[in-house]
Amino acid sequence: MSLSIKQKILIFLVAILPILIVGSSCLYPPEIRYSSYLLPVVFETDTDYSIDSDTGSTVFNIGDSVVEVKYLSEDDLNALFPDDSSQGLYSTNPYTYGNWVDPDLGYIPNRFTVFDVTVINRAFAKMKIDPVEAVLITDLGETLHSYTFSVAAAKYGNSFENYYRSIRGMSGNEYYRHEMRLGNLRGKNYGLDELIFRGDSYSGLISFDKLKEEVKRVELVINDIIYRFDAFNRPADVTTANFYFERKIDKFVVTREMRQQELENQKVRVGINGPQLMVNNRINDNDRSPLAVDRVLQENIAKIEACFIERYRRSQVEEGRLELSFNIGIDGSIVSQNVVDVQGINSEPFMNCVLDVIKTLKFSPIKDMPLEGSNIVKGPAEVVNVLYPLTFTMYMDEE
Repeated sequence: MSLSIKQKILIFLVAILPILIVGSSCLYPPEIRYSSYLLPVVFETDTDYSIDSDTGSTVFNIGDSVVEVKYLSEDDLNALFPDDSSQGLYSTNPYTYGNWVDPDLGYIPNRFTVFDVTVINRAFAKMKIDPVEAVLITDLGETLHSYTFSVAAAKYGNSFENYYRSIRGMSGNEYYRHEMRLGNLRGKNYGLDELIFRGDSYSGLISFDKLKEEVKRVELVINDIIYRFDAFNRPADVTTANFYFERKIDKFVVTREMRQQELENQKVRVGINGPQLMVNNRINDNDRSPLAVDRVLQENIAKIEACFIERYRRSQVEEGRLELSFNIGIDGSIVSQNVVDVQGINSEPFMNCVLDVIKTLKFSPIKDMPLEGSNIVKGPAEVVNVLYPLTFTMYMDEE
């Protein structure tokens, strides 16, 4: 007996259903969390070394003075530059990829291996460390040399200046991000020729290439720790410190339940830091001052937060920054509004939602004032143009 058309369609659908399920899992791969970090190790025989339980730093004692070393995870490094770590692929944190997820890997990879090195000089006239001579030795037999800031100082070939120049694009934005990264490095990298006098301390970051996945143990060797100089300012007493670490790699798939719980605890923080520019506002006019603009925006911040959080939880918008331009009329209403610049955020519906909120802002009306007389506000009332940046970042509600 021949099958009806409906029966044939039903059999066909049953046959391809497993293929559709497998195909959908390929189109929407699971979210993977990956974390590679180093834990300090101190051997009982190394009496000059100890671990500070509060900070997780390894402490090397030279008399009453110390050299402290702490490995910095990706989260630690992103916390140093929170605003520069939330722009996805365009993040300008020089030590990490920010919150950019590698689409091929499905997680955020390490960019460098970074240590925070602190010298606390309590005993000697002066101390000095040469960060260029620091090396990282892996259990694969590799010797990694530290990165310097500039090409000129890169004795062993590693420099941040050259690294970022090699990946810099040709657009104006690429040059801007390049300069931002180098500027951040200047304030954090361990400086060359830094002298630490008695009673002082000094901290800086020393960085190496990222570790291969097979590495299980590393040894950070800080050579040329000078703690005494002779009468001619030449090194008299020099020592070496060896810091040992075990490598841990956490890698797991985020379940739907885990993600839902995270989303429920996530809150959005909107940065309101005052107008970047105001045009046509009169001197001493409190109704059109930066504080007045801040106050009105703050009164409407919950609506702006709602625009973001609803779309963020549906993965329709990313953290970032947008710059608003709006005109305040003489009667206090918004005459026009527009988004003039965007960084990181990539959602037109979200921007339209924010503009709808801006459209409803209401300021106090103003009127013409004589140019002469005792009034502190003088001159005609005009439409005031405001250029206002807003930043959107997520944080976890600990409660």
